Amino acid sequence: MSSFPFNLQVSSGHHQLQLSYNGQSLDFELPEAEDSKRSTSCFPCGPTPTGYRSIKTTEILNVTIERGDTLVVSACSAKHGPKMESVLEKFEFRVKDQALAAQWQTNVLNHVYKGQGHARRIWETTSEPILRAAECTYDLTYTTHRYHAKEIAKSLDIRQFHAIVCISGDGVLHEVINGLMERPDAASAHKLPLGAIPGGEDHGAHPANATLGIIKGRAMPADLCSITQGNNRYFSFVLQSFGLIADVDLGTEHMRWMGEARFTVAALGKLLSQTTYECELAFIPAETDIKKIHTQYNEKRKQPVVWAEQTHDELDENHATIIDRYGCATDSIKESDGWIVEKDRYITVVGGKMPWISKGSVSHPAVQPNDGLIDLLVFPKDTGRAAGMQIMIGVETGEHVHHEKVRYMKVKAFRVTPTAASGYISIDGEHTPFEPYQVEAHRSLISILSVDGRYARSMKE
Repeated sequence: MSSFPFNLQVSSGHHQLQLSYNGQSLDFELPEAEDSKRSTSCFPCGPTPTGYRSIKTTEILNVTIERGDTLVVSACSAKHGPKMESVLEKFEFRVKDQALAAQWQTNVLNHVYKGQGHARRIWETTSEPILRAAECTYDLTYTTHRYHAKEIAKSLDIRQFHAIVCISGDGVLHEVINGLMERPDAASAHKLPLGAIPGGEDHGAHPANATLGIIKGRAMPADLCSITQGNNRYFSFVLQSFGLIADVDLGTEHMRWMGEARFTVAALGKLLSQTTYECELAFIPAETDIKKIHTQYNEKRKQPVVWAEQTHDELDENHATIIDRYGCATDSIKESDGWIVEKDRYITVVGGKMPWISKGSVSHPAVQPNDGLIDLLVFPKDTGRAAGMQIMIGVETGEHVHHEKVRYMKVKAFRVTPTAASGYISIDGEHTPFEPYQVEAHRSLISILSVDGRYARSMKE
């Protein structure tokens, strides 16, 4: 998505004007109506309201392009002040560049329906009252544009705070982590504990429970994945996906109105069509036997909890920089590191450092928060429709990892080199260039506020 504001040059009658969306409102200056006939046809819900208009994000219903060159903005806003009943209004504009208009439409709708309204309501109705009751002090900022959270994390005076808490989906926390890691004082900044209150699609979990966990929690050490791609390096805390999962995550923006159901519907369509994706997959295995992984998971849960203050950073000898032990995506693979390389077609290849891909999907059930490994999930090309349906059902409980067609491994690092010219790669739900990328886990690099000191059980005993 482009940076704010999203501007589009349009016309109304003989007048040229600009539509400007800044993340909080859509602003434009309407010309005076030339005659009642034009005002009725251009604004079918009533006479043309001339003058400056500012339509809040929460009031925007839809943006459509009709008849090829007509942009229609539908809004429901208070007609005569905030205490009056809202009314439906439609504004029609002519566009010259249909491609630019389509991109503007996509940018605005993606932002209007991406969940900020949920996050704000969760804060005002649930989290803030609980924090106030506990007499917690805080500094509150509403993000207004992409990378705003990253900007905040990069400039924050970390000495003034005990934690950073995000009410959002994965995107804002992803930005915060990368902002902290890009600071000159990253070696100390990354120690600031993080908290997450679910505010994305369908809220994910229970905001009140998450808020209580932040108040009562301690800093639990958690691994962070380093991603290298070309000359770039950034960090991931959830998923690194190629193939079906990336397509479902990033290629269904037009289905956001369905909520989390869009993932299920899109995934079923891909599985039934037997869509596969070619790439070279390389990985350094730590354990590839799912039975042993299952046993190790249960053994780990019987061990005493280790808190962040009891761990050591994976930094260089000067205690200042994170070193990728297995190089980067542009380096030649060293056989001495134990890489296994294969080239084939896959349904999906996805690394994970969180057990859950969404509220009802346990994609990586054996994930440990701080074992220094990545859980790598692979669906091979010959899965078949019937097996694909069984696997989809199994993802709801995490049982899919025991299916004979599923490969589930613990790895130290992995690299994906796509063969196609274009497609989707998703890192924590964020669009990433479609080019080779390498993922490596760094043990206990960040900390998350937790009451229990471990993730809730996601794999059966």
